[in-house]
Amino acid sequence: MTRDEFALFLKGLKNVQEKGGDADAYVKQYEKRNVYFFNDGCIKKILASEKNLALTTDLINAALNLVGSDRIENPKLVNPYVPGELGHRSIEPDLLLTNERGGEIPRDRISIEIQHENHKSLYSDRLVFCVARLTNNMVPKGAVPQLENLHVISFQFFDTFKDSPNYRHTVQWRNQEQMVYFDRQTVTLVEVDKFLRQAGKFASDNCRIALWLRAIDALNREADFSRYESDPMFKVLQNEVKMSNFSPRTMSNSWMKDYEAKIGRASCRERV
Repeated sequence: MTRDEFALFLKGLKNVQEKGGDADAYVKQYEKRNVYFFNDGCIKKILASEKNLALTTDLINAALNLVGSDRIENPKLVNPYVPGELGHRSIEPDLLLTNERGGEIPRDRISIEIQHENHKSLYSDRLVFCVARLTNNMVPKGAVPQLENLHVISFQFFDTFKDSPNYRHTVQWRNQEQMVYFDRQTVTLVEVDKFLRQAGKFASDNCRIALWLRAIDALNREADFSRYESDPMFKVLQNEVKMSNFSPRTMSNSWMKDYEAKIGRASCRERV
């Protein structure tokens, strides 16, 4: 489903539950449909599950453009999905993982965020706060700071760098000569909407994250997926986004309620 379609589905589910109707029967009508992948609750259930760790790892390496020995190979979920419990979204990342590299090489800490709207341009503040919070949590009180290799990945649906021809951006501490001062704190912004909006421009881009974005978009639109079915990771993804994998309880979680607000804002605009 697209974001709007998924919003209407959730609104219908809420109405059924408020009237004491059969929520299971309502959801079953949509069991062959796909959920909207970039919903906070949906992506958490799919990517923060132990059984899908290989899928999550592939997406992380694609977003960070890591190859060879730099790849994330042994990640562990810090905040795994627990049925019926999707966490407190105001105080923790959508997904958080660690990756041991062995020896004296600093451990990786990877956070994944999804953001659809840049309310009053405050998202950059939130992202920097997230970086500060994750960094602070690396060091026990009173200990000598020995920081891990932090990667914050943000899939966002607005353009942070509107004049840039790129849709993937790496943000690090640099001086005025663009020399990296500290290479263990990286924010990677993936401008999903720019990539999809300018599909023709990026048509020749066949890097792994480009393939991921196209595959997700095809599933969200429920379009022809045949070109991706030969890829084992995308085949798993195709199965995981099926509505039949999601219970009414999961759909009713507070993380899913973002869409009620979206529907409300749209209704207000229509009335005006």
